[in-house]
Amino acid sequence: MRKRDRRELERYVRWVADEMELRDWTIEVSSEPPGRDDAIATMQPVDGRKLAVMRLCPGFRDREAEDQRHTIVHEILHCHFAAADHAVENDLEGLLGKPADGIFYEAFRRSLEYGIDATAAAVAKHLPLIDWPVS
Repeated sequence: MRKRDRRELERYVRWVADEMELRDWTIEVSSEPPGRDDAIATMQPVDGRKLAVMRLCPGFRDREAEDQRHTIVHEILHCHFAAADHAVENDLEGLLGKPADGIFYEAFRRSLEYGIDATAAAVAKHLPLIDWPVS
């Protein structure tokens, strides 16, 4: 991604986060790709902090504009649910045991993803598309 594209992406992510009432969060857009080959993007909120790291696939700039917007909104929504996600991920193993905790957490994450994705679809259409610099 060109330097000016990256600047616009970072500006847009910050603006969307502000519009989604996350003004008190720091969202870093990493130059590293998501950890999985099949992922368009990932968001990693830091446990106990209002800090998250977004990673986008190498071809993100070339995706459809509506998909870019939906993806950004989806990933930012993870910040709103970070505390619940961290609680389920970290706080139940001692009570449930490792096998049950693992199954419960995977089911919780899957359910959370469905909810976040549906909410992103509802919210994204009310936000403008990213205004990439002209080539």
